[in-house]
Amino acid sequence: MKETLSHLKSRGLLRDLKPLSLKTKLGVEEFYDTGRDASKSNISDVPTVSVDSVRARVDKETYERWLNNGSSSGITTTSSITTTTTTDSSTKSDSFKVVTLFSSNDYLGLSANARVRRAFARAALEFGAGYRASQLIAGYTNYHRALEEKLANLERKSSCVLFPTGFAANISVLQTLAESVFIKRHDDSSLNDRVANVDSSTLEVEIFSDALNHASIVDGCRLAKARVSIFKHLDYDDLEARLKKSSAKRKIVVTDAIFSIDGDVANIKRLGSLKKNYPFLLIVDEAHSTLVYGEFGGGLAEAQDAQNDVDIAIGTLSKAIGAHGGFACCSEEMKSILLSRGRGQIYSTSLPAPIVVAAIEALDIALERPDLANKLWRNVHYFHNDVLRSKHNSNNAVTVKKNKIVSGCVQSAFDIRDSHIVPIFCGDEQTALRVAKHLLLRGFHAPAIRPPTVPDNECVIRLAINAMHTMKDLDELGAALNEAFSFSPGESIFTSRL
Repeated sequence: MKETLSHLKSRGLLRDLKPLSLKTKLGVEEFYDTGRDASKSNISDVPTVSVDSVRARVDKETYERWLNNGSSSGITTTSSITTTTTTDSSTKSDSFKVVTLFSSNDYLGLSANARVRRAFARAALEFGAGYRASQLIAGYTNYHRALEEKLANLERKSSCVLFPTGFAANISVLQTLAESVFIKRHDDSSLNDRVANVDSSTLEVEIFSDALNHASIVDGCRLAKARVSIFKHLDYDDLEARLKKSSAKRKIVVTDAIFSIDGDVANIKRLGSLKKNYPFLLIVDEAHSTLVYGEFGGGLAEAQDAQNDVDIAIGTLSKAIGAHGGFACCSEEMKSILLSRGRGQIYSTSLPAPIVVAAIEALDIALERPDLANKLWRNVHYFHNDVLRSKHNSNNAVTVKKNKIVSGCVQSAFDIRDSHIVPIFCGDEQTALRVAKHLLLRGFHAPAIRPPTVPDNECVIRLAINAMHTMKDLDELGAALNEAFSFSPGESIFTSRL
């Protein structure tokens, strides 16, 4: 253990947690502290405190640790970061630093929506956490079924399977679809259900995975009893060449829709075209695109009119939906397989009922209020076109590039993509930490993304644009980025990493 810790520390890979805590006095708790019977009370009577999902208050101790990239054990401080509310006098304002979050994946701010919070609280009061068992035993309720139906409709699929996380969904789906299963009957007539151990040279399944797919897909491929072929990032010619050479009887292509660090956008329509010539099962992870892309929030496949080309749409409830959990939308037949063989849901306790109810409410709100996604995209376009490209003339706004290898002062580059995820290329780790520190000093929380999440010398500051950000937030962030990179007057700050 000491050797492992020493190795991680020497490589700069040792990480720790900065303790986060919410307001200690809750509205519901205060309401029922009066001795009123919860069963006879209406949750709508409880005053809902306004919550700003993109503001947070950080206590001084943790703020200093963030600035200095110091460790925090979580033992010496009991309050680290609290969601900003309009009414909270429990602490002195001068003991906290207010920061604007550009690090949250709650893209529409639905986790803090008053209706979502009331739905969650009502369900918690009525059901507690719900039945604590796996879905196949006693953890599946009518609310779980209702959520599955809404998600299936969203992805234009006939059915859906819920998972404890999006990570579990990807691992379970890939592992299940790649396995060769047999049932062996022992002398005592008991059944032993196992996965056959097949030599890699004779595998009948081959998975084709984009080089920059999420870690959950990478781990799913590692666990799968299949040959794995990694094609160059978004290079569908390379994918086609690999498909041509493959002799596997069953082929699976898996890709992120929106890539989580670079914000790149997959071409699902092109993948659909490849399916016609090289039949394969197409799995698309819509984690960062659900409720963000598409007229009805179905994700990138909907936006590209390619939902019929996708066999399994993986997603998460923990980003734009603002809740927690994962899902896989698919056919009824595929659902039966995943329920029977998907270890990530078979051997996990089902999602708590309040989480499920909150997700249902969030989906309803998103459909009722397209202005939320529209507000997000107004912010995205404003940040890309007005803030980031403000120094460009109209002729070279998109094409200007800089050399990533520089010496002396920090001279970094912005990856401009029409996406709500904006990576700021920093190169080496120290540069990324210095930029993150400067942003924090200016009141913006956007941590450095470092190895092993990204390769060496490809560190970025990952910005997540949110519907709850104001144009003032975006303007001030742009100014802070200009300061952080110390560009000469008139010099462009924008480029592509590619």
